[in-house]
Amino acid sequence: MRHPALLAVLAASAPSAVAETAWADDVLLLRVSACLGGADIPGELVTSVRCLVQVGSKVVVCTNRDGISHPWPGGRRRAGETFSATGIREETGWLLDNSSLRQMGWLHFEHLTPPPRDHPFPHPDFCQVVLAGWARERDGGPEANWTDTDGYEVGSQLMSINEVWAAVSGDPVSRAYLPLLTA
Repeated sequence: MRHPALLAVLAASAPSAVAETAWADDVLLLRVSACLGGADIPGELVTSVRCLVQVGSKVVVCTNRDGISHPWPGGRRRAGETFSATGIREETGWLLDNSSLRQMGWLHFEHLTPPPRDHPFPHPDFCQVVLAGWARERDGGPEANWTDTDGYEVGSQLMSINEVWAAVSGDPVSRAYLPLLTA
């Protein structure tokens, strides 16, 4: 059963882009929608925060273990943690300026296949808040090696906005947010 407050948010929102994706070694099929702007999303449905990180004129782009590049460093929310606190803990080691963080929108994920029996959430939907922020320093220096503690992200690099557009050419959800970085 869908969360009743999310139903109201979804009724008032028009996604800028929609795509289907497979997760968990292609076991779960999800529909992901990019929704620009703010919304009063029920906190218990926000599992993660993604942060588009700008460093000077460049953007941080991650590469995951599946070889897919994306501009979505971020992390899972901890109990009681604010969205900005989660965003600052993004997974690439770049130290975000808290005062630069701004919400760009949110991602809505809907299970298209039954969630696994051990699924920790009672609803078929979950959300991720999308922030953008500026970083000037990286823990250990700009060339420091880093490790994603979950083992999913295997690297990151700085790219110009044109390089990011090319890297995510087949991903309409990522591309929905890029014009907001250049604005």
